Amino acid sequence: MEVALGLDQRLGLSVAQLRDLAPDAARAGYASLWTPAGGPYDSLQLCAAWCAVSRLSTGISVVPITWAPPRAVGIAARTVHELNGGRLILGLGVGSVKEKPIAAMRDYVKEVRVHAPDVPLYLAALGPQMLALAGKLADGVLPNWSSPEVRPWLRERIGKDLPLVEYVRVCVDDDVAAARSALAKQVLAYALQRRGAAPHGGYRGHFARMGFDGALRDLDARRERGATEDELVAAAPDELLNAVGYFGPAAGAREAFARLSRGLDLAIVRVLSAHPGKREPVVAAIEAFAPQNART
Repeated sequence: MEVALGLDQRLGLSVAQLRDLAPDAARAGYASLWTPAGGPYDSLQLCAAWCAVSRLSTGISVVPITWAPPRAVGIAARTVHELNGGRLILGLGVGSVKEKPIAAMRDYVKEVRVHAPDVPLYLAALGPQMLALAGKLADGVLPNWSSPEVRPWLRERIGKDLPLVEYVRVCVDDDVAAARSALAKQVLAYALQRRGAAPHGGYRGHFARMGFDGALRDLDARRERGATEDELVAAAPDELLNAVGYFGPAAGAREAFARLSRGLDLAIVRVLSAHPGKREPVVAAIEAFAPQNART
């Protein structure tokens, strides 16, 4: 298994600060650098800048197919891929599409390939139908918020031996309460059922398959009774948080990451910060999970 590094705008750093972390990542032995689409900067441009200063491969996880026409995404990805010597992976996700999402993703991927024939395309997939589509059309699969125990189920439904690549969220901080809050806020942003949404669709269904339906029903009920975000974070069971991420001091972080990344071909250390805007906690996380340190 290879280990990559994931950085994004939620860290509160400028795009120049994010760019300048790439040489640190290269020295630490990370295989590649990844970032999600969206936020206050152009993710593809950041990937180009990362490669220019470090020569590391880069990845986008993911571009929602509702954000831009496939021609525009394909041309932009092809440009960065060629300028970076073939060092880009483009992740695509169905995003907010509700009407025939499988067909929409199929058509989008086919069109992107017309304009970016050499760019590896990875699909974000959690449910059986999208996993099966990824097995037919994609070069790799990007699940999200998955526990090690559910990954054999994912692979079985892909039906093909494709790279399984996933963010593993980590918040390294001696202030354990602050680190826990940072992780819990991100978990609940995905796991809690949106009002009016299908009870077992999307991420909610994914977390239910991992055994957390009861815990999420309790949190839903608390929210309906008027619980604040901080109250929901406090009520979220540690069992849920520890199943999909790590929070706490550097001691023990590597062991937790090894457990959380079982079954992946590429595990991405997705850095969270309890103190957005500060560079030091990000550097501490980069060092805590550095593959180079694991070999020495």
